[in-house]
Amino acid sequence: MQISKRDFLKRLGIGSAAAITGAAFGDEYVASNEKLPPGAIGDPMNPRFGKWIYPIDHTVEDGPSSFMKGGKVMMPGREVPIFHETDVVVVGGGCAGFAAAVAAAKTGAKVALVEKDGSLGGLFTNGMVLIVLATARKEAGGDFTVVTRGVCGEFMDRALNLGSAFCTKPTKDNLMQPTVDPEGAKYLMDRMVEEQKIDMFFHAWGIDVIQEGNKIRGIVFMSKQGMQAILAKTVVDCTGDGDIYFAAGAQYRQITHGIGFVSRWANLDRITAKRPPRDKDGNVLPGYWIMKGNEGNPSTCWTGVPNHHGDGLDIRNLTREEIYHRKETWEAVQKLRKTPGWEEVFIANTCSQIGPRVTRLLKSECIVDRAMIANKWDPEDAVGWFGVDGPHAAWKVPYRSLLPVGVENLLSAGRCIGAPDTCDTFRLIAPCFVTGEAAGTAAALAALSGKSPRDIDVKTLQKTLVKNGVYL
Repeated sequence: MQISKRDFLKRLGIGSAAAITGAAFGDEYVASNEKLPPGAIGDPMNPRFGKWIYPIDHTVEDGPSSFMKGGKVMMPGREVPIFHETDVVVVGGGCAGFAAAVAAAKTGAKVALVEKDGSLGGLFTNGMVLIVLATARKEAGGDFTVVTRGVCGEFMDRALNLGSAFCTKPTKDNLMQPTVDPEGAKYLMDRMVEEQKIDMFFHAWGIDVIQEGNKIRGIVFMSKQGMQAILAKTVVDCTGDGDIYFAAGAQYRQITHGIGFVSRWANLDRITAKRPPRDKDGNVLPGYWIMKGNEGNPSTCWTGVPNHHGDGLDIRNLTREEIYHRKETWEAVQKLRKTPGWEEVFIANTCSQIGPRVTRLLKSECIVDRAMIANKWDPEDAVGWFGVDGPHAAWKVPYRSLLPVGVENLLSAGRCIGAPDTCDTFRLIAPCFVTGEAAGTAAALAALSGKSPRDIDVKTLQKTLVKNGVYL
Protein backbone atom coordinates (compact mmCIF):
# COMPACT_ATOMS: atom_id res chain seq x y z
CA MET A 1 0.00 0.00 0.00
CA GLN A 2 1.36 3.41 -0.94
CA ILE A 3 0.92 6.42 1.35
CA SER A 4 1.63 10.09 0.86
CA LYS A 5 4.60 11.86 2.40
CA ARG A 6 2.23 13.84 4.64
CA ASP A 7 0.64 10.61 5.95
CA PHE A 8 4.08 9.08 6.43
CA LEU A 9 5.19 12.05 8.54
CA LYS A 10 1.98 11.87 10.55
CA ARG A 11 2.68 8.23 11.34
CA LEU A 12 6.09 9.31 12.62
CA GLY A 13 4.31 11.84 14.82
CA ILE A 14 5.56 14.83 12.84
CA GLY A 15 2.97 17.38 11.79
CA SER A 16 2.63 19.48 8.65
CA ALA A 17 4.46 22.43 10.20
CA ALA A 18 7.49 20.26 10.73
CA ALA A 19 7.30 19.05 7.15
CA ILE A 20 7.37 22.63 5.91
CA THR A 21 10.17 23.88 8.16
CA GLY A 22 12.31 20.77 8.14
CA ALA A 23 12.08 20.41 11.93
CA ALA A 24 12.13 16.92 13.46
CA PHE A 25 12.27 15.06 16.71
CA GLY A 26 15.19 12.78 17.55
CA ASP A 27 17.05 11.47 14.50
CA GLU A 28 14.11 11.17 12.09
CA TYR A 29 14.91 12.58 8.68
CA VAL A 30 12.70 15.37 7.39
CA ALA A 31 13.23 16.97 4.01
CA SER A 32 13.95 20.70 3.95
CA ASN A 33 15.32 23.39 1.71
CA GLU A 34 18.28 23.99 4.02
CA LYS A 35 21.79 23.93 2.52
CA LEU A 36 25.20 23.23 3.99
CA PRO A 37 26.96 26.40 5.19
CA PRO A 38 30.39 27.27 3.75
CA GLY A 39 33.11 24.96 5.02
CA ALA A 40 30.78 22.20 6.20
CA ILE A 41 31.64 18.77 4.78
CA GLY A 42 28.59 16.76 5.86
CA ASP A 43 25.95 15.09 3.71
CA PRO A 44 24.35 17.78 1.49
CA MET A 45 21.22 15.62 1.24
CA ASN A 46 20.81 15.79 5.02
CA PRO A 47 21.94 19.30 6.01
CA ARG A 48 20.20 19.11 9.40
CA PHE A 49 23.12 17.01 10.63
CA GLY A 50 25.67 17.75 7.95
CA LYS A 51 25.84 21.45 8.83
CA TRP A 52 27.66 20.57 12.07
CA ILE A 53 30.48 18.64 10.38
CA TYR A 54 33.68 20.63 9.83
CA PRO A 55 37.32 19.52 9.52
CA ILE A 56 39.59 20.49 12.45
CA ASP A 57 43.24 19.95 13.27
CA HIS A 58 44.27 16.99 15.41
CA THR A 59 43.99 18.00 19.06
CA VAL A 60 46.89 15.79 20.22
CA GLU A 61 49.60 14.01 18.28
CA ASP A 62 50.28 10.36 19.10
CA GLY A 63 53.71 9.36 20.38
CA PRO A 64 55.74 6.19 19.66
CA SER A 65 53.87 2.96 20.34
CA SER A 66 54.79 0.19 22.75
CA PHE A 67 56.83 -2.66 21.30
CA MET A 68 57.98 -6.21 22.00
CA LYS A 69 61.49 -6.88 23.26
CA GLY A 70 62.64 -10.25 24.53
CA GLY A 71 59.04 -11.43 24.92
CA LYS A 72 58.09 -8.39 27.00
CA VAL A 73 55.99 -5.38 26.11
CA MET A 74 58.06 -2.20 26.45
CA MET A 75 56.79 1.38 26.53
CA PRO A 76 59.15 3.93 24.99
CA GLY A 77 59.95 7.25 26.57
CA ARG A 78 57.70 10.01 25.31
CA GLU A 79 56.87 13.62 26.05
CA VAL A 80 53.58 14.15 27.89
CA PRO A 81 51.98 17.46 26.89
CA ILE A 82 51.11 19.87 29.72
CA PHE A 83 47.36 20.35 29.57
CA HIS A 84 46.82 22.63 32.58
CA GLU A 85 48.51 24.24 35.59
CA THR A 86 46.85 24.95 38.92
CA ASP A 87 47.34 25.22 42.68
CA VAL A 88 45.37 22.09 43.62
CA VAL A 89 44.32 19.20 41.43
CA VAL A 90 41.71 16.78 42.79
CA VAL A 91 41.54 13.41 41.06
CA GLY A 92 38.15 11.73 41.31
CA GLY A 93 34.82 13.54 41.36
CA GLY A 94 32.86 11.40 43.81
CA CYS A 95 31.53 12.93 47.02
CA ALA A 96 35.04 13.20 48.48
CA GLY A 97 36.51 14.77 45.35
CA PHE A 98 33.59 17.13 44.90
CA ALA A 99 33.88 18.33 48.49
CA ALA A 100 37.67 18.60 48.24
CA ALA A 101 37.48 20.76 45.12
CA VAL A 102 34.76 23.05 46.50
CA ALA A 103 36.57 23.42 49.85
CA ALA A 104 39.92 24.16 48.22
CA ALA A 105 38.33 26.82 46.02
CA LYS A 106 36.56 28.39 49.01
CA THR A 107 39.93 28.58 50.75
CA GLY A 108 41.30 30.67 47.91
CA ALA A 109 43.18 28.22 45.72
CA LYS A 110 42.95 27.74 41.98
CA VAL A 111 41.48 24.26 41.59
CA ALA A 112 41.18 21.62 38.88
CA LEU A 113 38.90 18.60 39.27
CA VAL A 114 39.51 15.51 37.12
CA GLU A 115 36.78 12.87 36.80
CA LYS A 116 36.69 9.72 34.65
CA ASP A 117 32.92 9.83 34.08
CA GLY A 118 30.68 12.55 32.72
CA SER A 119 29.08 13.58 36.01
CA LEU A 120 30.01 14.15 39.63
CA GLY A 121 29.04 12.09 42.67
CA GLY A 122 30.74 8.76 41.98
CA LEU A 123 29.06 5.87 43.73
CA PHE A 124 26.50 8.28 45.21
CA THR A 125 25.07 9.29 41.81
CA ASN A 126 26.54 7.05 39.10
CA GLY A 127 26.52 4.09 41.48
CA MET A 128 23.07 5.19 42.74
CA VAL A 129 23.87 4.62 46.43
CA LEU A 130 21.36 7.34 47.12
CA ILE A 131 21.08 7.45 50.91
CA VAL A 132 23.26 9.95 52.76
CA LEU A 133 24.31 7.85 55.73
CA ALA A 134 26.22 8.71 58.91
CA THR A 135 25.36 12.39 59.22
CA ALA A 136 24.53 12.70 62.93
CA ARG A 137 25.82 12.08 66.44
CA LYS A 138 23.45 10.63 69.01
CA GLU A 139 23.45 12.58 72.25
CA ALA A 140 22.96 11.22 75.77
CA GLY A 141 19.30 12.23 75.81
CA GLY A 142 18.57 10.41 72.55
CA ASP A 143 18.46 13.45 70.27
CA PHE A 144 20.68 13.74 67.22
CA THR A 145 23.16 16.48 66.32
CA VAL A 146 24.09 16.77 62.64
CA VAL A 147 27.90 16.60 62.48
CA THR A 148 28.45 16.52 58.72
CA ARG A 149 28.13 20.20 57.93
CA GLY A 150 30.30 22.42 55.73
CA VAL A 151 30.12 21.39 52.08
CA CYS A 152 27.98 18.36 52.95
CA GLY A 153 25.54 20.51 54.88
CA GLU A 154 25.30 23.08 52.09
CA PHE A 155 24.71 20.35 49.54
CA MET A 156 21.97 18.73 51.62
CA ASP A 157 20.25 22.06 52.29
CA ARG A 158 20.15 22.74 48.57
CA ALA A 159 18.98 19.20 47.84
CA LEU A 160 16.07 19.70 50.25
CA ASN A 161 15.21 22.92 48.45
CA LEU A 162 14.72 20.93 45.23
CA GLY A 163 11.53 19.58 46.77
CA SER A 164 10.20 16.42 48.35
CA ALA A 165 10.14 14.57 45.02
CA PHE A 166 13.92 14.82 44.83
CA CYS A 167 15.06 14.65 48.45
CA THR A 168 13.40 13.05 51.46
CA LYS A 169 13.23 15.21 54.56
CA PRO A 170 15.52 14.26 57.45
CA THR A 171 13.85 13.19 60.68
CA LYS A 172 14.97 11.77 64.00
CA ASP A 173 13.53 8.43 62.97
CA ASN A 174 15.97 8.00 60.08
CA LEU A 175 18.99 9.40 61.95
CA MET A 176 19.05 12.47 59.70
CA GLN A 177 19.72 10.24 56.68
CA PRO A 178 17.78 11.46 53.61
CA THR A 179 17.71 9.98 50.11
CA VAL A 180 18.58 12.23 47.16
CA ASP A 181 17.54 11.80 43.53
CA PRO A 182 20.70 11.05 41.50
CA GLU A 183 19.91 13.46 38.67
CA GLY A 184 19.14 16.22 41.13
CA ALA A 185 22.41 15.51 42.93
CA LYS A 186 24.40 15.68 39.68
CA TYR A 187 22.74 18.98 38.83
CA LEU A 188 23.53 20.47 42.24
CA MET A 189 27.16 19.36 42.16
CA ASP A 190 27.63 20.90 38.73
CA ARG A 191 26.17 24.18 39.98
CA MET A 192 28.35 24.27 43.12
CA VAL A 193 31.51 23.55 41.10
CA GLU A 194 30.64 26.27 38.60
CA GLU A 195 29.94 28.77 41.38
CA GLN A 196 33.44 28.23 42.78
CA LYS A 197 35.00 28.65 39.30
CA ILE A 198 36.66 25.25 39.49
CA ASP A 199 38.27 23.99 36.29
CA MET A 200 36.23 20.82 35.70
CA PHE A 201 37.54 18.10 33.38
CA PHE A 202 35.23 15.15 32.74
CA HIS A 203 36.14 12.00 30.80
CA ALA A 204 39.70 12.12 32.14
CA TRP A 205 41.15 9.15 34.00
CA GLY A 206 44.06 9.85 36.37
CA ILE A 207 46.73 7.24 35.63
CA ASP A 208 50.04 8.50 36.99
CA VAL A 209 51.83 11.17 39.00
CA ILE A 210 54.63 13.55 38.14
CA GLN A 211 57.19 12.81 40.81
CA GLU A 212 60.58 14.15 41.85
CA GLY A 213 61.94 11.94 44.62
CA ASN A 214 59.13 11.72 47.15
CA LYS A 215 57.49 14.98 46.01
CA ILE A 216 54.47 15.05 43.71
CA ARG A 217 54.40 17.82 41.11
CA GLY A 218 51.16 16.95 39.36
CA ILE A 219 49.32 14.14 37.66
CA VAL A 220 49.04 12.45 34.28
CA PHE A 221 45.60 11.61 32.95
CA MET A 222 44.30 9.67 29.97
CA SER A 223 41.42 10.82 27.80
CA LYS A 224 40.30 10.69 24.17
CA GLN A 225 43.06 13.23 23.60
CA GLY A 226 45.70 10.79 24.80
CA MET A 227 47.99 11.23 27.82
CA GLN A 228 48.35 14.75 29.18
CA ALA A 229 49.66 16.34 32.37
CA ILE A 230 48.33 18.75 34.97
CA LEU A 231 50.97 20.53 37.05
CA ALA A 232 49.90 21.36 40.60
CA LYS A 233 51.37 22.40 43.93
CA THR A 234 49.21 19.90 45.79
CA VAL A 235 47.35 16.75 44.68
CA VAL A 236 44.33 15.16 46.37
CA ASP A 237 43.59 11.51 45.64
CA CYS A 238 39.82 10.96 45.77
CA THR A 239 39.71 8.09 43.28
CA GLY A 240 38.12 5.71 45.78
CA ASP A 241 40.67 3.02 44.92
CA GLY A 242 43.76 5.03 45.79
CA ASP A 243 44.90 5.05 42.16
CA ILE A 244 47.03 8.17 42.60
CA TYR A 245 48.77 7.23 45.84
CA PHE A 246 49.34 3.79 44.30
CA ALA A 247 51.04 5.45 41.32
CA ALA A 248 53.11 7.56 43.73
CA GLY A 249 54.45 4.46 45.49
CA ALA A 250 52.64 5.07 48.78
CA GLN A 251 52.16 2.10 51.07
CA TYR A 252 48.72 0.54 51.34
CA ARG A 253 46.79 -2.61 52.19
CA GLN A 254 44.55 -4.25 49.60
CA ILE A 255 41.40 -6.02 50.80
CA THR A 256 38.34 -7.80 49.45
CA HIS A 257 34.87 -6.51 50.19
CA GLY A 258 31.34 -6.54 48.84
CA ILE A 259 30.75 -5.47 45.25
CA GLY A 260 27.35 -3.88 44.83
CA PHE A 261 25.23 -3.08 41.81
CA VAL A 262 22.24 -0.78 42.25
CA SER A 263 19.17 -0.44 40.06
CA ARG A 264 16.12 1.80 40.30
CA TRP A 265 12.68 0.31 39.83
CA ALA A 266 9.70 2.41 38.85
CA ASN A 267 5.90 2.31 39.21
CA LEU A 268 6.17 1.16 42.81
CA ASP A 269 3.14 3.35 43.56
CA ARG A 270 1.10 1.24 41.13
CA ILE A 271 1.58 -2.03 43.00
CA THR A 272 -1.83 -3.38 43.97
CA ALA A 273 -0.66 -6.44 45.92
CA LYS A 274 -1.07 -6.22 49.68
CA ARG A 275 1.61 -8.75 50.60
CA PRO A 276 4.19 -11.03 48.92
CA PRO A 277 2.84 -14.27 47.42
CA ARG A 278 3.00 -17.35 49.64
CA ASP A 279 2.86 -21.11 49.19
CA LYS A 280 0.15 -23.35 50.62
CA ASP A 281 1.99 -23.45 53.97
CA GLY A 282 2.10 -19.66 54.25
CA ASN A 283 5.78 -19.27 53.39
CA VAL A 284 6.82 -16.31 51.21
CA LEU A 285 7.83 -17.51 47.75
CA PRO A 286 11.42 -16.80 46.60
CA GLY A 287 11.75 -13.43 44.89
CA TYR A 288 12.27 -9.71 45.37
CA TRP A 289 8.85 -8.64 46.60
CA ILE A 290 9.29 -4.90 46.91
CA MET A 291 6.06 -3.34 48.17
CA LYS A 292 6.71 0.41 47.86
CA GLY A 293 9.19 3.07 46.87
CA ASN A 294 11.95 4.34 49.15
CA GLU A 295 12.78 7.70 47.52
CA GLY A 296 11.15 11.10 47.58
CA ASN A 297 9.33 10.15 44.40
CA PRO A 298 6.83 7.46 45.51
CA SER A 299 7.14 5.77 42.13
CA THR A 300 10.80 4.84 42.50
CA CYS A 301 12.93 2.53 44.61
CA TRP A 302 16.69 2.10 44.61
CA THR A 303 17.65 -1.46 45.36
CA GLY A 304 19.91 -4.33 44.39
CA VAL A 305 20.12 -8.09 44.21
CA PRO A 306 22.39 -9.83 46.77
CA ASN A 307 25.98 -8.62 46.54
CA HIS A 308 28.98 -10.78 45.83
CA HIS A 309 32.38 -10.04 47.31
CA GLY A 310 35.88 -10.14 45.95
CA ASP A 311 38.72 -8.09 44.51
CA GLY A 312 37.30 -4.80 43.29
CA LEU A 313 40.47 -4.05 41.29
CA ASP A 314 40.32 -7.22 39.17
CA ILE A 315 38.68 -6.33 35.85
CA ARG A 316 37.82 -9.96 35.12
CA ASN A 317 35.98 -10.12 38.41
CA LEU A 318 34.29 -6.75 37.86
CA THR A 319 33.16 -7.85 34.41
CA ARG A 320 31.61 -11.03 35.81
CA GLU A 321 29.84 -8.99 38.48
CA GLU A 322 28.40 -6.52 35.97
CA ILE A 323 26.99 -9.37 33.88
CA TYR A 324 25.69 -11.30 36.89
CA HIS A 325 23.94 -8.33 38.47
CA ARG A 326 22.31 -7.14 35.26
CA LYS A 327 21.00 -10.67 34.60
CA GLU A 328 19.68 -11.10 38.15
CA THR A 329 18.08 -7.67 38.14
CA TRP A 330 16.37 -8.14 34.80
CA GLU A 331 15.05 -11.60 35.65
CA ALA A 332 13.88 -10.51 39.10
CA VAL A 333 11.80 -7.68 37.65
CA GLN A 334 10.38 -9.87 34.88
CA LYS A 335 9.27 -12.33 37.55
CA LEU A 336 7.60 -9.49 39.40
CA ARG A 337 5.80 -8.33 36.27
CA LYS A 338 4.30 -11.79 35.80
CA THR A 339 2.92 -11.78 39.36
CA PRO A 340 -0.53 -10.30 40.05
CA GLY A 341 -0.15 -6.90 41.67
CA TRP A 342 3.30 -6.10 40.25
CA GLU A 343 2.49 -6.02 36.52
CA GLU A 344 3.49 -2.39 36.00
CA VAL A 345 6.87 -2.42 37.77
CA PHE A 346 9.84 -1.88 35.45
CA ILE A 347 13.56 -1.09 35.61
CA ALA A 348 14.03 2.66 35.32
CA ASN A 349 17.82 2.42 35.11
CA THR A 350 20.82 0.48 36.37
CA CYS A 351 23.93 2.06 37.82
CA SER A 352 26.58 3.22 35.39
CA GLN A 353 29.29 2.57 37.99
CA ILE A 354 29.59 -0.77 39.76
CA GLY A 355 30.27 -0.46 43.48
CA PRO A 356 33.29 -2.13 45.10
CA ARG A 357 32.98 -0.97 48.68
CA VAL A 358 36.71 -0.88 49.46
CA THR A 359 39.85 -1.99 47.61
CA ARG A 360 43.02 -0.19 48.72
CA LEU A 361 43.50 1.27 52.21
CA LEU A 362 46.18 3.90 52.70
CA LYS A 363 49.02 3.54 55.15
CA SER A 364 48.65 7.03 56.55
CA GLU A 365 50.30 8.88 59.41
CA CYS A 366 47.43 7.74 61.64
CA ILE A 367 45.10 4.79 61.07
CA VAL A 368 42.03 4.76 63.29
CA ASP A 369 40.67 1.33 64.21
CA ARG A 370 37.70 0.25 66.32
CA ALA A 371 39.83 -0.38 69.39
CA MET A 372 40.99 3.25 69.42
CA ILE A 373 37.42 4.47 69.12
CA ALA A 374 36.23 2.13 71.89
CA ASN A 375 38.94 3.57 74.15
CA LYS A 376 37.51 7.08 73.65
CA TRP A 377 40.48 8.24 71.60
CA ASP A 378 40.19 12.00 71.00
CA PRO A 379 42.63 13.32 68.37
CA GLU A 380 43.99 16.84 68.75
CA ASP A 381 44.16 17.18 64.97
CA ALA A 382 40.49 16.34 64.34
CA VAL A 383 39.19 17.72 61.04
CA GLY A 384 35.64 16.37 61.10
CA TRP A 385 33.14 13.88 62.46
CA PHE A 386 31.61 10.70 61.08
CA GLY A 387 28.05 10.17 62.26
CA VAL A 388 26.26 7.11 63.60
CA ASP A 389 26.33 4.37 60.95
CA GLY A 390 24.01 1.85 62.59
CA PRO A 391 26.11 -0.39 64.83
CA HIS A 392 28.75 2.26 65.56
CA ALA A 393 28.65 5.57 67.39
CA ALA A 394 29.96 8.80 65.86
CA TRP A 395 33.71 9.43 65.93
CA LYS A 396 36.29 12.04 64.94
CA VAL A 397 38.70 11.75 62.03
CA PRO A 398 42.27 13.08 62.50
CA TYR A 399 44.08 15.06 59.85
CA ARG A 400 46.92 12.54 59.88
CA SER A 401 44.55 9.93 58.41
CA LEU A 402 44.70 11.83 55.14
CA LEU A 403 48.51 12.00 54.89
CA PRO A 404 50.33 9.12 53.14
CA VAL A 405 53.53 7.96 54.79
CA GLY A 406 56.63 8.99 52.84
CA VAL A 407 54.99 10.98 50.02
CA GLU A 408 54.87 14.78 49.93
CA ASN A 409 52.38 17.18 48.32
CA LEU A 410 49.73 14.48 48.33
CA LEU A 411 46.58 13.93 50.40
CA SER A 412 43.89 11.30 50.16
CA ALA A 413 40.20 11.25 51.08
CA GLY A 414 37.15 9.04 50.71
CA ARG A 415 36.86 5.28 50.93
CA CYS A 416 40.56 4.56 50.40
CA ILE A 417 41.85 5.70 53.83
CA GLY A 418 41.93 3.94 57.19
CA ALA A 419 41.68 0.44 58.62
CA PRO A 420 39.59 -2.56 57.50
CA ASP A 421 37.48 -2.63 60.65
CA THR A 422 36.47 1.04 60.27
CA CYS A 423 36.05 1.10 56.50
CA ASP A 424 32.28 0.54 56.67
CA THR A 425 31.99 3.95 58.30
CA PHE A 426 34.39 6.12 56.31
CA ARG A 427 33.29 4.68 52.95
CA LEU A 428 29.74 6.03 53.43
CA ILE A 429 28.48 9.09 51.57
CA ALA A 430 28.56 11.73 54.33
CA PRO A 431 31.99 10.68 55.70
CA CYS A 432 33.38 10.94 52.16
CA PHE A 433 32.16 14.55 52.07
CA VAL A 434 33.88 15.13 55.44
CA THR A 435 37.31 13.76 54.54
CA GLY A 436 37.10 15.40 51.13
CA GLU A 437 36.47 18.83 52.62
CA ALA A 438 39.31 18.42 55.11
CA ALA A 439 41.75 17.27 52.41
CA GLY A 440 40.75 20.02 50.00
CA THR A 441 41.09 22.74 52.62
CA ALA A 442 44.49 21.44 53.69
CA ALA A 443 45.63 21.16 50.08
CA ALA A 444 44.70 24.80 49.45
CA LEU A 445 46.46 26.03 52.59
CA ALA A 446 49.57 24.08 51.61
CA ALA A 447 49.57 25.33 48.03
CA LEU A 448 49.02 28.96 49.03
CA SER A 449 51.76 28.86 51.68
CA GLY A 450 54.29 26.94 49.60
CA LYS A 451 54.40 24.11 52.14
CA SER A 452 53.83 20.39 51.99
CA PRO A 453 50.47 19.36 53.50
CA ARG A 454 52.41 17.58 56.23
CA ASP A 455 53.92 20.87 57.36
CA ILE A 456 50.91 23.18 57.51
CA ASP A 457 49.69 24.47 60.86
CA VAL A 458 46.86 22.17 62.00
CA LYS A 459 45.30 24.89 64.16
CA THR A 460 45.01 27.13 61.10
CA LEU A 461 43.45 24.24 59.20
CA GLN A 462 40.90 23.67 61.96
CA LYS A 463 40.04 27.38 62.17
CA THR A 464 39.52 27.49 58.39
CA LEU A 465 37.25 24.44 58.50
CA VAL A 466 35.16 25.91 61.32
CA LYS A 467 34.92 29.21 59.43
CA ASN A 468 33.48 27.26 56.50
CA GLY A 469 30.87 25.58 58.67
CA VAL A 470 32.57 22.28 59.53
CA TYR A 471 31.56 20.78 62.89
CA LEU A 472 34.54 20.11 65.18
